[in-house]
Parts: sequence; structure tokens; C-alpha cells
Amino acid sequence: MRLAVMELQSQFRPVNRQGFSMRINSSRGRCNRSLSLFLTICFFTVVCDGGAVFAQDRSEPEAQKQTPMTAFPFNAVPDTTFGVIAVRPAQILAEKSMQPVRELIQQEKQKNQTFDLFGLDPAQLESVVLIYLPSVKGEHLTPTFIKYGMVIKSGKLIDRQLAKKKFSKLELKQADFKGKQILTTGAIDGDGLCFFDDKTMIVSDNISAVLQIIEQLQSTAGKSWSQRLQTVEQSSVAAAIDMRIVRELAIGQQMHTLAERIPFWPVLSPLWDNSDVAFFSLKLDRELSAKLIFEQKENSEQVKQALEGVLSLGQNMFAQIQETARKNPQRVQKGDLEKMKVIESALQAGRVTQKGDQVTLATSLNDNESTRLLASLVPGIKQAREAARRSTSKNNIKLIMLALHNYHQVHKHFPPAVVLGPDGKTPHSWRVELLPFLDQQTLYDSYKMNEPWDSEHNKKIAETLVPVYHNPNSENPKNASYFVVVGKDTPFGTKEGVSFAEMTDGTSNIIAIVEADRDTPWTKPEDISFDGKKLPDFGGYHDGGYHTGYCDGSVHFISSRIDPETLKSLLIFNDGKP
Repeated sequence: MRLAVMELQSQFRPVNRQGFSMRINSSRGRCNRSLSLFLTICFFTVVCDGGAVFAQDRSEPEAQKQTPMTAFPFNAVPDTTFGVIAVRPAQILAEKSMQPVRELIQQEKQKNQTFDLFGLDPAQLESVVLIYLPSVKGEHLTPTFIKYGMVIKSGKLIDRQLAKKKFSKLELKQADFKGKQILTTGAIDGDGLCFFDDKTMIVSDNISAVLQIIEQLQSTAGKSWSQRLQTVEQSSVAAAIDMRIVRELAIGQQMHTLAERIPFWPVLSPLWDNSDVAFFSLKLDRELSAKLIFEQKENSEQVKQALEGVLSLGQNMFAQIQETARKNPQRVQKGDLEKMKVIESALQAGRVTQKGDQVTLATSLNDNESTRLLASLVPGIKQAREAARRSTSKNNIKLIMLALHNYHQVHKHFPPAVVLGPDGKTPHSWRVELLPFLDQQTLYDSYKMNEPWDSEHNKKIAETLVPVYHNPNSENPKNASYFVVVGKDTPFGTKEGVSFAEMTDGTSNIIAIVEADRDTPWTKPEDISFDGKKLPDFGGYHDGGYHTGYCDGSVHFISSRIDPETLKSLLIFNDGKP
């Protein structure tokens, strides 16, 4: 296998890692964002959906409630795998009581056109299995590198063209491996994609992981993971980790060093030291049941005692929390009380059992408890979603600032707010001018510089979503969410563009980009005017303030209550007030 991987990898060119790291929106970045999206799906389906499922009507036919689950593709997991996460988005989201969650997802889709997994709707995903693999000797990777492969099974035919477009905007190179077509960005250790069949695709941040998974699927040998994962086969969400491999990895050794600082580590250490494989199972079937399973050929008694100790420790710690809450009721919110009641029920229902080489810690929640848990979690879920959107917006501005710095490196100045086309008279926006520095060269080449931004041709460009210009809270994906401030002595106030040398107040004291909710298409050469006196309105996407990008590349959230004179000073690059 190793020789096959290296032979296929030799067909692809190496990548200069320094140059690669400076690219914006690289394919690997997209692949990792897809992984983040997958984990987001897990979050919604496990945390949000899990509680609601128990509110369903009990008058439904019993057979309808217990439809057998389709098998996870655990036969794709290579023997060298050290971790697996699997989830059934379609099965969970199809529950009758999931209507509020489906509506929430629909709202997210309207605001975020990229809310999918390589063009696939979460509600159509039969299963997604995430496989973690260590690097193989001889690969162009560091010994501590961890790669992942994702096996995605759709309930409908996969739109291959859309999936490839979502996978990468770069030109994909093709190669054959064991009768399957492999698509990659061209790097030896670059992202890889394979359509295994009409409803199954394999994606990875490293081509070698795709090859390993393909070989495993076609092999009749080496099915150790497929066999051991039968333990969690009927779960709605499942996970497993080979503790033996993790203990040998550098990251595992680092985890152990950190864990030893935990005060109650002596209670947990037998789980780390003695277990061979750890499993997690969450099943939605009229009641929510969760299991933590440890498997080992030896020392099962020590593992059982450790799990009993963990359960006892949790019960005692929670009792202390309850006592503190009783003594200080004014500090406890109503939602916290509901969570505490449900946690208490889960801890009381907790049981440790042993069967052969497996020791299990299991608990469950009934209908009412699960529904109460969901009700108490909803505010927190909304807060988490808003925090994620803030983080996305902050990262968007970071990418814009990096692109501006790269532009400055080439042209020795920032672009002006309005850039004239080759004819010397047709204006276009700095956002269009910056596209090549945001890995959007194809879109830039499609824009006709000698035509107005709203010409028939260029209006089609304006309808193209450029994620980095779009705040996730924006209602209109065609509108710009980030602007420059135009006026005397602002960084974008000249026709020629301002250089760092001219920014005498210091780049860390000058605002370049502001976040603002305005009805302005992203291609329109229009930004925010400032006459040096009256401050314009900024923000509108997040409560309490807005994100700004400074000329040094940093991003800061500015309070809506900032002193007006301070803000005016930050908008000017040479007022002598650093």
C-alpha cells in the first residue's frame, strides 16, 4: 500500500509550503471548513435535535418509530486508524418533532448559501464517517501529522460537478487508483476527492488518506475496525478511538502530560493506561441513551473501578454545585435550573457494567427530561451560533487584510477605493481589484473592466457570492458587508492609493476596513464617506458593536459606545494622534 501511495503521489507536483501558506481560501482551507461544517451538523443533530426527538406523538405506529438504520460504512476504516466519528444527519433530522430544527436550518441556508457539505443538503446525508489516520513513514509529512478522510453517503445521487466546484476552485488533476478516479489539487500532500459510487464520495485533506480508504473498501482483509465498531453500529452518533495508537502518538503524549495536572487524574488514569479501545454511542429511539464503552484484553476490573469512580466523582461534584446553587439562588438562572435537573437525572440513571472485555458506563433520559433539556439548551445554541458568526466575520476581515497586504507588496500601496479600468475612465470597486489576492482569479478575469459595474455582463458577476465579502448575518448574499472609509486623509481617500510610509500615525492605529450593513452590491464602486466631522453609521450585524480591520492586519471589535473623537482619529492616517 505504501508503495502504491508513493507511486501515485509522484504524479503530482510538490508545493512550496511558504508560498502555499500565503494563499487565501486555499483548497485545504475549504476542505477544513467543510470538516468544520460537518462538526456543526453533528452539533445541531446531537445537541439540538437529540432533545426534541422525544416530544414526538406516541400515537405513531410502533413499527414506524423503529425503522432499521442503514449500516455505517465502517468497512472503509483502515486498520491503522486511531479515531472514528460517525453521524446520521438524515435519520435524525427526519424525526417528526424536528420541524423547529429544520426551520432553523432553512433560515441558515437563506443567510449562508454555503451551508452544505460539498453541495449536499444535511437532510439528505445518510451518514458521514470521519476517519483519523496518522502519517505513514515515507510520506511528505511530519511524524506528528494527523490526516483525516471523510466517507459521505448521500440518499440521492451526488451532483459531481457541484461537488467538485465546492471542493476546490483550483483546476483538479486526475489519476487512477485501483479502478477509481482520484481528483486532487496537484500537491503531493494536497486535498483528495473520489466519487466511489453514485451516492458515495471520499474526501480528505491529504490524498494518501483517500487512497488508504479506497484500498480498504476493496479489500477482503484487514477488517478489524469494521468488526469492533459493531458495538456502536446502531447508534445515531458513534465514535471510537484506539487508545493504544493515541498513547504512542506525540499528541497523545502531550495530552497525557497535560492531563496529569488535573487534580482528579488518579481516578481517570486507569482509563488512559489500561484501555485498548474507547467507544461512544448516542442513540435516539423513544428515549435518549448514551454509552461510554472501554474495551481491553486485560485489566478490565481496574477500568470498571475507574468508571465507577468517575460516576461517583460526577455525582459528588454535582451535589456540591446544587448545594452552592441552593445557598445562592440569586446567581442561578431559570434555564440553569432546568439543566441541573436533567443532569441530576442522567447521573442518577448512570450505571457501570462489565461484559467480557468491555466495561460500559450508560445513562438515559426519558421523554420529558429530554424535552426539558432541549428547552434549556436553545438559548445557548443561539448564543453559540452568533459567536460562530462573529468568528466568521472576524476571519473574513483577516483574509481581506492579508489580501490588502499582499496587494501592497506588489503595488507598493493599498488600492484606492475606486480603481479605473484599462480605458482610464471606467470605475470598479477595490473589492473587484482584490479578487486575485483572494484566490478568485477566475472571477476577476470574468469581470469586464471597460464596462460599468452594472452592465448586463458585470451584473452576473455581482450575483456571485464571494464568501469573504459576506457577513453570515447578512440577508442578501449579493451585498457587500465590508467597506473602506473614503475621505480626506483616510487610507482609501486618494486616487492613487496610500502606502504604509504615508501612515505616520502607525498602522496599528488606523482603521482600514469596517463592517456595515448596507444595501450595496459587492461589485459596486461605492463605500462609506467621511467628511472628518460627522461619523457615519457602522455595524448592524452584531449587537454592541462591529468588527474593524486595522492597517497592520489586526482585527478588533469596536464597541458602539466608543468615544466619537477616538473613532475619528482611528479613521485618519496622519492626524498625529497615535
